[in-house]
Amino acid sequence: MDKLKAAVGLTRPGNLAVVGLSVLVGSSGMWPAGGFWRVALAALSAVLVAGGGNALNDYFDLKADLINRPGRPLPAGRIGPGAAAGMAVILLSAGAAAGWLISAANGLVAAAVAVTLCAYAVWGKRLSVAGNLMVAAACGAAFVYGGLAAGAVMMSFFPAAFALLMHLAREMIKDVQDREGDQAAGAVTTAVALGDRKSLALAAGVLGLLVLLTPVPFLLGAYGWRYLAAVVLGVDLMLVFIIYWLVRDPDRERIKNISFYLKIDMLVGMMAVCLGLSG
Repeated sequence: MDKLKAAVGLTRPGNLAVVGLSVLVGSSGMWPAGGFWRVALAALSAVLVAGGGNALNDYFDLKADLINRPGRPLPAGRIGPGAAAGMAVILLSAGAAAGWLISAANGLVAAAVAVTLCAYAVWGKRLSVAGNLMVAAACGAAFVYGGLAAGAVMMSFFPAAFALLMHLAREMIKDVQDREGDQAAGAVTTAVALGDRKSLALAAGVLGLLVLLTPVPFLLGAYGWRYLAAVVLGVDLMLVFIIYWLVRDPDRERIKNISFYLKIDMLVGMMAVCLGLSG
C-alpha cells in the first residue's frame, strides 16, 4: 500500500486533476456524434501523459529534489528510481497510444506532448526560459487536445493561450523557489541564469500581458458578459496583486504562496471560460 501511495504521489494527482479539467474545458462542452467517450478518453489520455511526464521529471530531478523537495516519493526513498522510470515509460506510452484511438490529430498532439515532456525532463532544466516554455506549451495543449476530441478546436485556442502564459509565469516563479537545489544539481533554470529578481520581474511581465489579453475573447464576441465579469473580478484582480508582490521582491514563503495562488487562479479562469461558453 505504501508503494502504491508513493507511485500515485509521483504523478502529482492535484496537477493531473487540472489537466483533466483543462481537456474538458477545451472541449467547449460539445460532445461529438460518437458520444462523450471521445472527450472522456482524451481526458484520460492527457492525464496518463502528464502523470508519466511528472514521474520522469522527478527521476531526472532527484539530485535537486534532495534539497528542494526531500519529502517527494523519490528523494524520500518511498519508491526506487528504476520503478519511477518504468512507471513513466508505461504512462507516457499508454497516454500517447490512447490519443490515436480518438483521432489522428489527437494522436499527433499526444505524441508531441509526450516527446516534449521527455525532452524537458532530460534537457529542459538547462535551457532557462526555453525550458519554462516547453512546460507551458504542454499545459496549454491540454485545451487544444479537448477541442480536437470534440471537434471544437477553434474555441480552445483562447484558454490554451491564457494557460500557456499563466503556466509560463508560474514555472519561472517555481524556478526561484527551487534555485538552490537546481544550482547544486548543475541546472541552468531561469532563476539560475538571470537571478531571482529578474526572473520574478519577467514572470510579472508575462502576467501583465495575460491581464491585457483576457478581455480579447469578449471584445471579439467569442464570450459574453459573464465571462468578462468573472475573468476581471476573479482572475485579473488576483493577478494584479500577484504582480505587485512579485515586483516587491518577496521572501521565500511569499513566493511559495504566490505559486499556490496562481494554481487557484487557473481554476477560476477555467470557470470564467465555462461561463463564457454558456452565453
